[in-house]
Amino acid sequence: MIDALYISASGLRSGQKQIDVISNNVANMNTPGFKRGRVNFVEVATAGVAAATGSQIESTGNGTRIHSTSTMFGEGELRATQNPLDLAILGSGFFEFEAEDGTLVYSRDGQFRLDAEGQLVNVQGLRLSRPVQIPADATQVRVAPNGEVTALLAGQTERTLLGAIELTAFAASDALVAIGDNRFTATEAAGAPAYGRPGDTGFGKVQQGYVEMANVEMVEEMTALVLAQRAYQLNARVLQASDQILETINNLRR
Repeated sequence: MIDALYISASGLRSGQKQIDVISNNVANMNTPGFKRGRVNFVEVATAGVAAATGSQIESTGNGTRIHSTSTMFGEGELRATQNPLDLAILGSGFFEFEAEDGTLVYSRDGQFRLDAEGQLVNVQGLRLSRPVQIPADATQVRVAPNGEVTALLAGQTERTLLGAIELTAFAASDALVAIGDNRFTATEAAGAPAYGRPGDTGFGKVQQGYVEMANVEMVEEMTALVLAQRAYQLNARVLQASDQILETINNLRR
């Protein structure tokens, strides 16, 4: 009975974490560039006790625990914004930004703006690690699918190349760590970052005037939420039943 208490408690902890992650997914379903999370569970093996049956060893489970919370980097739906500075990535790749502390962070959120110096920045004000500057007198700014940024400058009739957007890719992007605001940091497990122009092998293209929405499917998330809630309730009932049995045993009289 004591084991049943710990097993049900581990199920309650795991279920609560799963509900939290699903709730966060649903809350951000309209957030551009958001990538849904998923909780990974593992079974806890019984420590030091196993029953031998012939030549095989049988061990019983001792509950579950959270192994990790991973990010699913599937592509989201593209939504037109008519803003020439909004960019969506079609395929693999991330935008690389320089954070406030100088570290490099990565995001699929391509909502760009211009800062006071004409540099392309994201909604948090972070500049691209390979900056692109647009003069104040530039008009009709265009970003080609290969990342080239061109515009018409004052007094000129032909377009001028202002720079190029570069993308970053990882061998194991699911090993990136989310740090909030649709930003991720690289880890050793993700591999060394690879850089390339949009359209190069292994990199997606960019689409001007669009943003990539969250890759959250409401029906899928609601189904997962119902399953998580039912699992939580079942574990709570096991905990309650174990407590009642222990109380009955404790009240036995000779």
